Amino acid sequence: MSYRVSAAPGDEIVFALDKSVNQAVEQSIPGASLAVIVNGQIRLLRGYGVTKVGGVKKIDSATIFPLASISKTFASAATAMLVDRGLLEWDTHVVPYLDKIQFSDPALGKSVTLRNVLSHTTGLVPQAYSDLLENDVSYRRILSILDRVKFVCDPGECYGYQNIVYNLSADMITLAAGMDYAQFVSEQIFIPLHMQHASFGLKAFLNAENRVEPHVRVKKGYASVKPAPYYYQVPAAAGVNASSQDLAQWMLAQFGQYPEVISDENLALLHQPAIRANQYRYRAKLDNVYYGLGWRTFDYQGITGFVHHGGWVRGIRTEMLFHPATQTGMVFLTNCETDYAREIVLEFLDLYQRYIESVASEGEVATAE
Repeated sequence: MSYRVSAAPGDEIVFALDKSVNQAVEQSIPGASLAVIVNGQIRLLRGYGVTKVGGVKKIDSATIFPLASISKTFASAATAMLVDRGLLEWDTHVVPYLDKIQFSDPALGKSVTLRNVLSHTTGLVPQAYSDLLENDVSYRRILSILDRVKFVCDPGECYGYQNIVYNLSADMITLAAGMDYAQFVSEQIFIPLHMQHASFGLKAFLNAENRVEPHVRVKKGYASVKPAPYYYQVPAAAGVNASSQDLAQWMLAQFGQYPEVISDENLALLHQPAIRANQYRYRAKLDNVYYGLGWRTFDYQGITGFVHHGGWVRGIRTEMLFHPATQTGMVFLTNCETDYAREIVLEFLDLYQRYIESVASEGEVATAE
């Protein structure tokens, strides 16, 4: 499916990104899918290239990708829903709510809250035991040795990105909702937002007819590899599969267009900067990089209030970026490991800056007239 509406304000962003991704696929990467929203309207849904190098099956806007860490954004939204229903609190303590979890420092551990988990401010060593997960150690086994992970600061005082620890949110949501985390998100988010291709887990991904194959770099370009299974063990951190069509709907929800699913008050909280974060890939370009609740936030060239999350698993890159105030953003999914995922984020930001400047300039002319 290819969907584009032309001749509307901001379509210079659409045309430029469309051309850029087209060129990237023609010159290097196997395939991609792109969604662009301007002023709260979906302006482009399109696939590019093929699902697998050497194959003939084309990617379209319904083609399914593993979302990797964009999955984290659903955990914070699910928490917000349960908070609204009085079934959970942002500052619910992980211990004793999860009675089998133990921390290396019980005094510090007893102050770790769900809010800390979702904002990566538990104080634990960053990326705790992600290496074990990638070496096929089970999530439950890793939890049993979580008490060996040291604290590097008091909870709430520093940023330390997590995957294993982030998934404690799924365990807490499961208890509060009285149903499996994946089931809750599917019923309360995917279905009402018409995210028709979204799912959880490796099995669902492999069973999907219209899905990509991951690709890694080789001497002569890219080679397909089997989907990595390990991060599917932590569904809140990296367990979602979806298409660009699905994430366009997810972005509309971030703009407040589905208040029956996520309220404006909750969106403001999720997108609010919580802790200063590192963003090495964009360090020279972005200012005031923070992490909120399941989302990154930053400023660019004097424009404040961008919201973003990216993802990476073996053979896959994903990016979702938007500006809530103008309801403008993009989703980029690709079936390979490529620096172009970084480049298109910066390209969108440059296009957005020029668009905002042109709108301001036209406003000044109108005022003068």
